Amino acid sequence: MLGAGCKAGGCVANVFGDIVGVTGDVYCDRRFVDDEAKSRASFCQEVIDTLAVSEVEDDCRDKHAARAGEGKCPREDVIAGCKLHKDNDDGSEVWDWYYDVSALEGDHAEDASSEAGPLFEAPPRTKDDVRALCADPKRYEEGATFAEP
Repeated sequence: MLGAGCKAGGCVANVFGDIVGVTGDVYCDRRFVDDEAKSRASFCQEVIDTLAVSEVEDDCRDKHAARAGEGKCPREDVIAGCKLHKDNDDGSEVWDWYYDVSALEGDHAEDASSEAGPLFEAPPRTKDDVRALCADPKRYEEGATFAEP
């Protein structure tokens, strides 16, 4: 019997950990970057119950120079999120959580993060803004569902 609270693929991976691999949660927080040439974004991408924790972390750092780590995205200052409809090979789920980044944009931007790159481009300010992002097929080709924090 599969444990409550995990997806079938992840539970199977946990049961057969030595054979398949152990799953975990990982995030890529695009609000904070280590390279001034890279743009910051007002969201953190969260991958839940994935076999590819280290790959997601490496990809986050290599492609975006962003802050990565195991676990879920921070929930402080979250406006709302989008659950991506993309089907991943390992059965993991992907969420983009959008943040109020006004403290990082204003007079306190330099104090908020010494690793901060350029200012954010048109970040969402309200739940309706995030809802519109979730519904935008140019942003989410396979679709996304609006989610409250």
